[in-house]
Formats: sequence, structure tokens, C-alpha cells
Amino acid sequence: MSLRPRDIVDISFEAPEGWFDVELLGEPGSDDWPERLASALASPGMAAQLRVLQQVLHAEDPTGATRARVYVPEPTAGVISAYQTYELLRLEVDDTPESYLAATDAESAHREPGYEVIGYRSWRTAHPLGELVGFTHLTALEDDAAGDALLEQRVVFAIFPVGAAQAFHTIFRSGFIGGFDDMVAETQAIADSVRVTLGEAA
Repeated sequence: MSLRPRDIVDISFEAPEGWFDVELLGEPGSDDWPERLASALASPGMAAQLRVLQQVLHAEDPTGATRARVYVPEPTAGVISAYQTYELLRLEVDDTPESYLAATDAESAHREPGYEVIGYRSWRTAHPLGELVGFTHLTALEDDAAGDALLEQRVVFAIFPVGAAQAFHTIFRSGFIGGFDDMVAETQAIADSVRVTLGEAA
């Protein structure tokens, strides 16, 4: 039996009602995804917001390797409560939960013009697949047009499955106050449900 790390070839996870897969720009048939989802939600006015989300995601990763979901628990409110991105991170020999946590903690007071991290906290715990590192903070983003700061809560999880050559990395972002009763607890439940299938040795 090979002891070499194996590639993650499939990912699955549960989610509460109200989460929807985003069809990314460049995928066949994705051009009218905002209108189709808005129509299914009986909230046609949301199409513009969904299209902006598509564009934001494409700007962050034009390759489409980073997948995404959008959270719309109350379509009648006409707002996106949050969105989630997730991807696989290739692990080098010295990449461990300890090194990941140390790197994120080192950025806990990050500040630059137009961007500031507020209220950072992190944790490390066991996961059914191996280990999980999580952190959360508020991000203050300066709105150049209004001169105000927009607050966005972020919750990030990195899951290190035993025997895997990659870590599962996911980020939840919400700029909508009241979108969650407890964003950390609710997104942690999603992270705890993550399961992977391992394939051939990397």
C-alpha cells in the first residue's frame, strides 16, 4: 500500500435550505443564470445582484477552479445574505494545520488603505476527515464613492483530510447584517459536513 498522499477527486457537503450553486461566467449556459435563479426565487429584481456576484467571482478567479454558492434564505427581502467560495489547496511537505494557523494569525491585524481586519479570532479542532482550522473577522472595506467603510463578516475554514494531497479551503462572506443568527456556528456546521473521495497517489 502506498503511503504517498492521494488527490481529492470528489467533494460533497450539506447545506441548509437557501443555498444555491453559482454558474460561473464562461461556463456553458451561464449567461442567463442570474435571471433563471431570480425567476425561480420569484424575485426578479435580484438578477442584477446575482450578475454582479458572477462578475466579482470571475475577477477573483477567471479559471473557474474556485467554485461558489450563494445564500438567499429570504428571497422576498431581495438581498443576497452571503456567498461561499471553495477550492482545493495543494499541500507542500511543510504545509500543516499548524503552519496554516500560524500564517493566518500573523495577518490578524492586517491593515492597508481601504482595508482593515477587525475582531479576528481563530480556532483549531478535530474534523471527521482529519483536522480543521477556522478563523473569522470583520473586514472594513472603504467605499470610495461614499467615503464610508463597508463591513463584511468573513468565516474561513481549511480542512486537512488524512492522507490527502490537498486541503479543502472555503470562505463565507456576508455584508448583510441579520443574514445569520450565528454565522460562525451555522457555517461551521456546513464545514463539519464536508466529505471527500481520494483517488490515486499524487
